[in-house]
Amino acid sequence: MMDEYLVRLARVLDQPVSTSKLPALTKLPDKKQRMLDVPQIDVNMLEFLSLYGCELQVVVAERNSILGRVMLPINRLRYEMKFIHSAKLCLNTLDDEQTRDILKQAIAQKSVTLPLVFWNAVWSTEEITELMTYSKGYLPTDTSSNHSTTTGLQKLLKIKQQIDNQHLDTDLQQLGKIQQQWLYSHHAGKLLKSAQLLTARLNDATQIIEARLAGKALCYQQRVTPQAEIVRHFFFNIYIGKVQPYLAAVTQQSDEIFPLLNRLAHVKGHNTVSDEFNAYRQENLDPDTTTGVWQQLHQAVERHTQSWQRLLEQCGMRPGVESK
Repeated sequence: MMDEYLVRLARVLDQPVSTSKLPALTKLPDKKQRMLDVPQIDVNMLEFLSLYGCELQVVVAERNSILGRVMLPINRLRYEMKFIHSAKLCLNTLDDEQTRDILKQAIAQKSVTLPLVFWNAVWSTEEITELMTYSKGYLPTDTSSNHSTTTGLQKLLKIKQQIDNQHLDTDLQQLGKIQQQWLYSHHAGKLLKSAQLLTARLNDATQIIEARLAGKALCYQQRVTPQAEIVRHFFFNIYIGKVQPYLAAVTQQSDEIFPLLNRLAHVKGHNTVSDEFNAYRQENLDPDTTTGVWQQLHQAVERHTQSWQRLLEQCGMRPGVESK
């Protein structure tokens, strides 16, 4: 669609086609650069035995099992939340002050690092990689909604807020269901790839229009010529009729999704995200970064709109203005 737009625009304006090379998209950093380091607490055998009779004994035993040592990120989050909850209950049953102090320190440390564990349960997973992948192409031209992605991210932010506020009874089943949807939607990656294409081709189209503006005027003294009528027909039927609806779909859906992803990428009380991920976040997730994907698209749209306005004004055909 965008290539056809360029070719036909150049034809109606008697200009050569100039198609720029698409720049490389910044990929989501490797898992190693996304995984945050979470300090471990070792409960030695004597301390473990001293907790006999508490639910925490069972929790720690599960963690020390072979399966517990290779937990998926979401299961690690479940474990950490269960540990804190069980440890708090256990405090009420312990008489030994030294053991109580050890347990209090463990609770404090795990409470502080819980947001890091939640981060890993979201950003270090295969599911987020699939959501952000560019390998599944562009957003389809017949797309109508991103309701499930937006709703899922909104729910995920509520879970994040609950965990940040130490609500240990938070239901994590929703987290798993949301991530399952990411495996098949690839929605964010498609939007990013579409935004890159739109930015490049709109800038190419703007150069074609500006080249015409720098040369022979489309109309003399705003008298509409046969060529001007062809240009007007092209503007309304191709740009307004085909390009703009797709552009509107991409911008509307990105305006819903990426502010949510950007909020999800912040860790409460910690500044431990890698430089690689932070650079990725600013370029792709933050809608306000001047040099980022979304501001670049916004600027391309502004330039293209202004160039069309200047061209159509030559013939008194600017939308909203009566033609002469």
